[in-house]
Amino acid sequence: MAHIHPTSIVDEQARLAPDVEVGPFCIIQGNVTLGAGCRLVSHVHLKGPMVVGENNLFYPQVCMGFSPQSRREDPAAVKAGVKIGNDNLFREGVTIHRASAEIPTTVGNDNYLMAFSHLGHDVIVGNQCTIANAALIAGHVVIDDKVNIGGTGAVHQFCRVGRMSMISGTMGITRDLPPFIMVHQPIGQVSLNLIGLRRNGYSQHISAIKRAFRILFRERHTNPVAVKLIREQCGDDPLAMEIADFVDQSQRGIVPSALKHVKFEDNDSD
Repeated sequence: MAHIHPTSIVDEQARLAPDVEVGPFCIIQGNVTLGAGCRLVSHVHLKGPMVVGENNLFYPQVCMGFSPQSRREDPAAVKAGVKIGNDNLFREGVTIHRASAEIPTTVGNDNYLMAFSHLGHDVIVGNQCTIANAALIAGHVVIDDKVNIGGTGAVHQFCRVGRMSMISGTMGITRDLPPFIMVHQPIGQVSLNLIGLRRNGYSQHISAIKRAFRILFRERHTNPVAVKLIREQCGDDPLAMEIADFVDQSQRGIVPSALKHVKFEDNDSD
């Protein structure tokens, strides 16, 4: 039977695995499922509908499942809620809002959300992402696997953030960020995430990705022309093709397209 501190309130609709630990002054409200190994340190408020997988750790003041921050939303409405995978860590004050439609606001596996970071309604986060302190992710954003977002970084609603990309601290983006790309200070310069590529065993792809980067960010083509040239010139390298596919599918445009006056660097010391 789950260990529930006597000062906590757990709704009769909630379903807790036998080894779940609920610390002092927590509230589990509505239809909430907590998988094996989950731990609520203290002062955590979870509101259903919500499904949480295994081995998730919630620090004090985490608040999840409440209605979107929108004047149009009825806070009493029951929507798709929140879905959390396995092995995630939510530090102090993290907030995640429920979905406004049929697909839950979703966090995958092995993510680290640092203190006071925020995921808006209908956000989808992949696996092994790190979202640093006070980072703000607006509604309907899609974040792919192994993304890093620095402290107080921000992502505009409906943007996509590609796999293994990085947003530096204090940077905000209003357009899509392709895979393997870093956007950083000053003035939103972009470069390749070469360290991340090497650490993940992708060194053999770097040459092709560099060519794709130059086509997309240095040669000043329109995005459709850049996509065509990447597919023609990058030897069908799967990671370069991932960049081309991401740009081709973008609905908001690519981050640096609004920064044509900036000199782009690939940040390589080789």
